[in-house]
Amino acid sequence: MTDSVATPVTSPLPRPARAVAAARSGAAWAALQSPAPERARAFYAKVLGLRFEPGGGPGGLWRGLDAHGSQVLVVGRAYTGTGPGVWSPCLTVPDVRGAAEQVRALCGTVAVGPLPLEGGRGVLAADRQGLGLTLWEPGPGARITQAVRYRLHTHDPADALAFHTRVLGAKAHPAPPDATLLLRGTRPLLSVSPLRTGAKRPRPRWQPDFLAGDLDRAVAAALAGGATLLVEDAPAARAGRASLRAPDGTVFGLVRG
Repeated sequence: MTDSVATPVTSPLPRPARAVAAARSGAAWAALQSPAPERARAFYAKVLGLRFEPGGGPGGLWRGLDAHGSQVLVVGRAYTGTGPGVWSPCLTVPDVRGAAEQVRALCGTVAVGPLPLEGGRGVLAADRQGLGLTLWEPGPGARITQAVRYRLHTHDPADALAFHTRVLGAKAHPAPPDATLLLRGTRPLLSVSPLRTGAKRPRPRWQPDFLAGDLDRAVAAALAGGATLLVEDAPAARAGRASLRAPDGTVFGLVRG
């Protein structure tokens, strides 16, 4: 698959994302397992304007917070050798126990939970294609940043949609040219797109898209930090969006917002 951006680089760092009440959003923080977590923290601190603080947990997790103190990114160490890092999303659900039961019923995996998590309750799970995700039921007063949206790239979009619509209680809506958007009410949760195959068969993967108040400067900061700008096939798809490969090999997006 090829992704891209094409915005000239001229302006200041992205403004921090707004924090909102839990009921207004479906997508919460992004989680990154990186083979070089220290470098990843320094990279995303500059690109997204985050400050990092120790979050505890196995492997020494770090929490990336915006100016409001809302969690945008969690970075931990990947123990899979020298390959690229791995993204996984956190998605809200109204009933985490019921969502975990749906995961099992649909032949997914629940690894941990439900357990207390970030002012609510959560489970660590994986879908039928082996892609990890966190399902989170926010508690009263929990705050969710609107800084992240997710794209799921897969060889089997129909299977992914059948799984995630039921687990998340979402409706599928076409998003031309080839994506499908999952909404809960009017709130976006994620989009599902087919992977394009070339000489190598790429693996299914999550891609977070981070909102940037100033896309041009965010792209410039990413390139200065060692990222590579990817190129889209359709020029029209480049307006207001950038896809980049980070120094640890993961792909992420920046969206003007």
